[in-house]
Amino acid sequence: MMGAMASIVQSFTAGRNLRRAAPVAALLGGLAAALAQPVSASDRPKAPTIVVALDGSVVPSGIVGLESAESTIWFASASRSAVGEVDVASRSVSYLALGHGAKPRNLTRCGNGNLYVLDPALNVIHEVTPATEQVKRHPMPSGTTADLTGAVCTATNILLFTGYNGWLGRLDTTTGQISLVEATGGRGPAQITLSPSGSVWFAGYASNQIVRVDPQTLKQDAFVMPSGVEGPKGIAVDGSGRVWVSAFRSARIARFDPRRRSWDAWPMGEGSRPHSIALDSSGDVLVTDVGRDRLMRFDPKTGTASLVAPLSERGQARSMTRVGEQVWIAETAADRLVAVDLSPSPSN
Repeated sequence: MMGAMASIVQSFTAGRNLRRAAPVAALLGGLAAALAQPVSASDRPKAPTIVVALDGSVVPSGIVGLESAESTIWFASASRSAVGEVDVASRSVSYLALGHGAKPRNLTRCGNGNLYVLDPALNVIHEVTPATEQVKRHPMPSGTTADLTGAVCTATNILLFTGYNGWLGRLDTTTGQISLVEATGGRGPAQITLSPSGSVWFAGYASNQIVRVDPQTLKQDAFVMPSGVEGPKGIAVDGSGRVWVSAFRSARIARFDPRRRSWDAWPMGEGSRPHSIALDSSGDVLVTDVGRDRLMRFDPKTGTASLVAPLSERGQARSMTRVGEQVWIAETAADRLVAVDLSPSPSN
């Protein structure tokens, strides 16, 4: 276990000439019964979509906006060593360079307006100030290769992040100080999320557990996934504090109630590979299914899933972000972004 370590902050400014625009056209009480009932997609009308096609070499990965509607979406592009900026109104894309050798994987945005971009290649977190295009680097402690995966920002601008090599970290965005500890369960931390009440959770993909984190002390409490529900990738927490998890290896959606310490799970169907997960404004669960190339909505009240929108064949939709009544999805292999309208149709 490693204690708090101060980061050495390296700064440089990405010149404006590097930013080029490119417009583009139960404990397991009810679990056994739930596992026996496969979820089927209904034939409800597909939601309208907007496609932002990139230029064939961007390979977008992590994507972020704000839950309230706004005019800009940001995404990570390892092949460009940059973050991409989408103007929602014009659907034009520009890029802000992160420097030679940068290979960003994921990113998040804090209340201070800055982006925090995870770069496993350089083993740093890039802090980007969009208004000035300044980029500041927060390197991991010497001798630690984190393989940075996910990050989330608290209301007090504390950045919590995971490293797939078995690390959990905390960056104080005001002081630049980094604390890094071993993640419970070792190798495999994946997505990390902030609940409406301010608690932080991450999915331990390799260790097959979810972990609650104290943002101040990095104290961790682990909860093992139930038998037959394996490979947590995506994670989200609803307004009641229940934790929703996409079980990638077993093609299921799982729900954990921390107060009762109980699990429920629902199969998503043969061939499904649920990946990223989010909640819509009604409390339904949105899931990108990279096995069957589609965005699904799961209704916890009925235990059924419905098709929201088809996605690119083998497009690898690994990341999405809620922006008002839209969800924006990065299709890594298809080299495009997709915005899906979640507004209720008149027939609903």
